[in-house]
Amino acid sequence: MTVTASDKPIILSTKGLSVHFGGLIALNNVDVTVREGEIHGLIGPNGAGKTTFTNAVSGLIREKTGEIHFFDQVISILEPHIIAERGISRTFQKAQVLPGLNCLENVMTGCHAGIKSGMLKTMLLPGFLRKGEEDEIREKAKLLLDLVGMTGSIKKAGSDLSWMECQLIQIARSMAASPKLLILDEPTAGMGFDESRMVGNIIRQIRDTGVTIILISHDMKLVMENSDRVSVLDFGEMIFEGDPEALKDNQKVLEAYLGTE
Repeated sequence: MTVTASDKPIILSTKGLSVHFGGLIALNNVDVTVREGEIHGLIGPNGAGKTTFTNAVSGLIREKTGEIHFFDQVISILEPHIIAERGISRTFQKAQVLPGLNCLENVMTGCHAGIKSGMLKTMLLPGFLRKGEEDEIREKAKLLLDLVGMTGSIKKAGSDLSWMECQLIQIARSMAASPKLLILDEPTAGMGFDESRMVGNIIRQIRDTGVTIILISHDMKLVMENSDRVSVLDFGEMIFEGDPEALKDNQKVLEAYLGTE
């Protein structure tokens, strides 16, 4: 029997998710369903609420209403580090790379959720790791650098990385904790066509390892070519969720991007 997209288990869902900043409504009663194993695009004009949604799901925004479910568990009130331990990783629009560490070490810092020692002690206290842990996370970091096409830059310092290389290191590091769900926030911002296409290939490779992805981007070509389903936010409200092909002729989406006379 063929398994369709609608038959796949739901990995993340929000029900009535709302976020207010004073009198500003950043998210208003947002319902989203993300299914396991898909690349789920999340798009919308500037100020639509995409990053707010990411911050709410990852626990960085505490003041919110509604529910966020990860598999069958409610994670709405959990701390960010607990949510990360449950299996949700994310990147940021501005890549956060430690300039004093090389590429391999930067990726290794992301392995802390999968071991008992912790990130800072892992990197800053020689001998702190349990026997075998350092070798294990080092090898894992090497594999992740290979995944993002940076095998040849293992020893390159974080301070010497280009904008694109910082983004790739961030993606590799977010994978280091072996997430079940990866949220990519504008992974191709500031990149040209060829660079964006390369990142799109990497995103599909990550999905092929079994990781579900929420892809947030202004790059419509990236989203349309790589997403299995797409959700569209406009002024904090969900105006579309469905197949990317259906997006092209949706009147609400066209009005959100092109405006109305």
